[in-house]
Amino acid sequence: MEFITAGADPAEMPFMPAIVTSGGRHIWLSGATAFPLVHKHPHDEDELRVPDGIADQTRACLKNLKIALEAAGGTVTDIVEVTIYNTDMDAQDAVNEAYMEFFGDHRPCRTHIGVNRLVGSQLKIEISAHAVIA
Repeated sequence: MEFITAGADPAEMPFMPAIVTSGGRHIWLSGATAFPLVHKHPHDEDELRVPDGIADQTRACLKNLKIALEAAGGTVTDIVEVTIYNTDMDAQDAVNEAYMEFFGDHRPCRTHIGVNRLVGSQLKIEISAHAVIA
């Protein structure tokens, strides 16, 4: 995996402008929310309680992604791309803090999209990812 900084200082950004991979095993991770990774459908929001704050919801999303990724044989450092769907773009700094706490020095490519609503009325963030195991 080759990280392309395009002149950026990785310490100042929560993502890489580009990542190059060759070969490897690809894993696409469905969008994870702060709901438990495995839950009943249709949703019963009375049973699906989530943290109120967007930072704690971000941590829960990332924890769920990690569970799915590890079940597929990958690790966090195999993630090359992340897409974030956020209902409160004014809280981007809180999201970034939880995100960087989770990823440490690893910086996948990232897209951060503002949305009106997610699958549950109490949800503020959903995160999907793509990983490549070399």
